Amino acid sequence: MPRRTRVLLVLFSIVTVLCAWAGLMGLGRLTNSGFLPDDAPVRDDNRRLSAHYRAGGADLVLLVRADTDVDSAAVAAQGRAVGERVARSPGVVTAVSYWSAHDPALRSRDHRAALITVDLVENEGRATRAAQDLVPGLTGRQGPVTVSATGPAWASVEGMQQSRRDLLAGELIAVPLSTLVLLFVFRSLLAALIPLLTALVSVTGTLACLYALTFVMEVSVYAANVACALGFGLAVDYGLFVVTRFREERAAGAGPDEAVTRSTRTAGRTVAVSAGIVALSLCCLFTVPLGFIRSVAVAGVLVALLSAAATVCLVPALLSAAGALLDRWDVFARLRRARATGSAGAEEGAGWRRIGRAVCRRPVLWALAATAVLLAMLLPFGHAAFAPSDARVLPAAGEAHRTQEQLRRDFAIVPDRTVTIGLPRGTDRAALDTYARAVAALPGAAEVRTADGVYRGSTHHPAPAGTAPVAAAAPAGPVLTATAASGRESAEARRFVREIRGLPAPGGSALVSGEPVRVVDTTAVLSRALPPACLLAAAVTMLVLGSFTRSVLIPLKAVAMAVLSLGACVGGMVLIFQDGHLRGLLGGFTVTGTLDGAVALFVLVVAYALSVDYELFLLSRIREEYLTTGDNTAAVIKGVQRTGRLVTAAALLVVSAMVALAASGVTLLKVIGVGLAIGVVVDATLVRGILVPALMAWAGRWNWWLPGRLRRRAATGDRHALSTDEGAEHAH
Repeated sequence: MPRRTRVLLVLFSIVTVLCAWAGLMGLGRLTNSGFLPDDAPVRDDNRRLSAHYRAGGADLVLLVRADTDVDSAAVAAQGRAVGERVARSPGVVTAVSYWSAHDPALRSRDHRAALITVDLVENEGRATRAAQDLVPGLTGRQGPVTVSATGPAWASVEGMQQSRRDLLAGELIAVPLSTLVLLFVFRSLLAALIPLLTALVSVTGTLACLYALTFVMEVSVYAANVACALGFGLAVDYGLFVVTRFREERAAGAGPDEAVTRSTRTAGRTVAVSAGIVALSLCCLFTVPLGFIRSVAVAGVLVALLSAAATVCLVPALLSAAGALLDRWDVFARLRRARATGSAGAEEGAGWRRIGRAVCRRPVLWALAATAVLLAMLLPFGHAAFAPSDARVLPAAGEAHRTQEQLRRDFAIVPDRTVTIGLPRGTDRAALDTYARAVAALPGAAEVRTADGVYRGSTHHPAPAGTAPVAAAAPAGPVLTATAASGRESAEARRFVREIRGLPAPGGSALVSGEPVRVVDTTAVLSRALPPACLLAAAVTMLVLGSFTRSVLIPLKAVAMAVLSLGACVGGMVLIFQDGHLRGLLGGFTVTGTLDGAVALFVLVVAYALSVDYELFLLSRIREEYLTTGDNTAAVIKGVQRTGRLVTAAALLVVSAMVALAASGVTLLKVIGVGLAIGVVVDATLVRGILVPALMAWAGRWNWWLPGRLRRRAATGDRHALSTDEGAEHAH
């Protein structure tokens, strides 16, 4: 082994150990925030309601359940004590309990439970940390009552804890599955270990970078899960491509050093371009003003670039060190010898060659058939509905989820259906009454509460003597709480919020906050951010692919194929997670009738990048053959033959990595894992195996068309590349 190779391997080992240590240290600094858009109107309204009206909303809801009536002396005394303790706790802006307000809305229908609603500090991350410090000392048995917690802040804490548990469990799934696939592909333990070592370097490096980023920005805890899953998928794929090319060169008669050089120059260049496309596509997500999306996008960009860097730098060193030992420890040697004896003369990839020939013989028919299947898979998208996630993305047995379901079942008024409205100082009683009646008359309203009582439709029920409803006169002006008649994610609740904002308010303006408002604003921000993100991703793809393939038509077809593949991907997500099909097979999750729009957007961008990634490996081999032979159809068939088994193995490796996310207890991570797995499988079979070869065979020489000056420059570059390869071949 050359001294330079030994030094490089030692340096990589030291850096990997240090990165692993830093990554583990950094897990405690990750947060579960960033689900509220930076420029959403509800963010500013909620801040002002919290600071000036002391009514920012229920970040934390404590459910106090007793064996007797909550108005009994012992229960009331304990309830007041818990409420006072919460109100004095750090990070709490306001705390309103049933026993301090005597508001019937805070008491259950059976009078055996009551609520304490807590408004925490405005920043999402600080609110989560405040809940993390506060809740454990409050929940459980407290004298004659039992306290449990829910609300956005506590759901965030439980989401962090669950994702950290899933991170370790996921790697215990992904690593063995990836090893089995690599052993099946390479039939050599040493060859299988090289891509796995590449993934280890990539993942630990990414986790260390995320740790460093926590000092300058809030990084979502889910970024670590995504980095590990995507890192194992990409890095192992990239290592697979280079090792496979190295074996091809060795089989063609090249020596070890020459095989390393040529595989790095060909497959390594493709890996670098692929990582660039993945990273640049994910960079388009930085246009989305959502901290969660930016965190996971940063993780994806880092893991793509580090995977490529580790592949280009580490894999050649490992191949050089392995040398002739690369094919040792062939665990399938006996099976392989039996197959070789039973099928003498069988050519590697013969099955894919037959598929390529069949597709190229009738390209239009095959293209129409594949397109019809993809469009059929798109059909469920027609009834897709998007809404931000809540505690229901957590396991049903978890405290936040379980308590939220108890609120929905036992209380007439549910906090996540409540809209808080702050009116300007100086609003008199008559103006308040007129405005409250107008809100109560809206189609989606269940009731409206003010300091003077409750409004239902056109009826006003005065507040009983001695009560202090949650909606009360605040220092900055009167506050109302309007409750939607349906769930926060329903179309009726969204319409209700928009109509409230459209009502003329006393003094000219009103502050509006609450969970239904967050749904409306988050969905609106994502809808605005989606078109520019998609256009940027498409533009990046066409520029990079156009430069790589020296073609105008191929990048356009690549974008079109990716869009079809994404349609099948989002259709599958709607069918499984929105409609609830295959729920039992995936370990169970709560069906809410919606998808989280931010998560769906992330899945689509990553699936798009992976789709173009696989097409890139196919196109690179087709282009190599075309430059050598000048025969487009033969090049397509040869490209499918050479990459069919490889892309299938790469897809299996990505699916193996995604199984780790699909097994998570957090539905958000399940959606990412299953959505990407669907996209990869569809892309590696229908799109890469049939649709792309069919269209390239049909287009013929037009695949490689370029305008005049660009065509001449491309031809010069192609001749230079071809002569370089031929020179290396003759030298060998």
